Amino acid sequence: MLAQTLPREEYEVVVTKDFSDPELDRSLAADGIVTILDPEPVIGRWLLRAIRATRAPLIAFLDDDDEFEPDRLADVVEVFRAHPEVGYYRNRVRVIDADGRPVDPTRWRRLERDEGFDRTGPVEVAAGAKPDVFRRVALDTFVSFNSSTVVVRRELLDGDVGAAFEATELPDLALLVAGVVSPYGLYLDDRRLTRFRYHRENVTRAVDWLRRAADAQAALSALTDRRGRPEFTRWLRDRSDHYDGVFRATTIVAGVRTGAPRRHVAELTLDYLRFLGEHPAERTADPAVWGATLYAFAYCCWPAVGRRVARLRVPER
Repeated sequence: MLAQTLPREEYEVVVTKDFSDPELDRSLAADGIVTILDPEPVIGRWLLRAIRATRAPLIAFLDDDDEFEPDRLADVVEVFRAHPEVGYYRNRVRVIDADGRPVDPTRWRRLERDEGFDRTGPVEVAAGAKPDVFRRVALDTFVSFNSSTVVVRRELLDGDVGAAFEATELPDLALLVAGVVSPYGLYLDDRRLTRFRYHRENVTRAVDWLRRAADAQAALSALTDRRGRPEFTRWLRDRSDHYDGVFRATTIVAGVRTGAPRRHVAELTLDYLRFLGEHPAERTADPAVWGATLYAFAYCCWPAVGRRVARLRVPER
């Protein structure tokens, strides 16, 4: 953040964290950085408190494992100056490893490549053209990925949108929804101005995060429904169902892997099968959908075999 080409007097930095470190805090203070100690486990509330500690009209987000390119803030400020009706901005990423070294693009996932912008270049969606935005953000691109790529006008997080953001566990998706339901336009930048880091401790690997993600998408679906955006409501509801199904399947595999009581694993499996019965769209041919039930069956009949198979497969999943 301190290596930006934007003059230092034109931006403020607020660090919010859930631990104390006197040496780190002294270093931050010496660089004119505001530090907030906040143990709040809900990420939306955590971020909103930090936002309220700022004065800036534009709010940029930077996760602790990501980085900005040196010109990123200067480029973003210029976009907002050139497009005053824009309220939501998002750029693409390039990928780095745990040590900050570039990762070969052939190893990037589809959402990091975001190849739709290779065909279109930057995309501005005017406030009056919002009906066109769904295809852009939900079908053609991966705009809802990574809050370190997002900058918004602070007023986007007022009122009921701010309340929804405060309760969310998915700030990147919640920020996109805030932009969609706002009276402002959106600017989707094809430049790669954020460095997204690959490492083994990403929060999305946690089983309980999947449950919270499903709940967060259901809540955002309710917000877009109230704001008259039925296409986003359906999309978010479908995403919530999908994450719910993945959570249930992963919970079964985790139970097998850790040697949970077989009766408990059987109950989880029956509940998962009921879920699949009620959600036809989730009954795909993907082995991950049905693998959990197979692991559970093997475990209930031959516990040692079931656990061994699950231990081999969980890291791959």
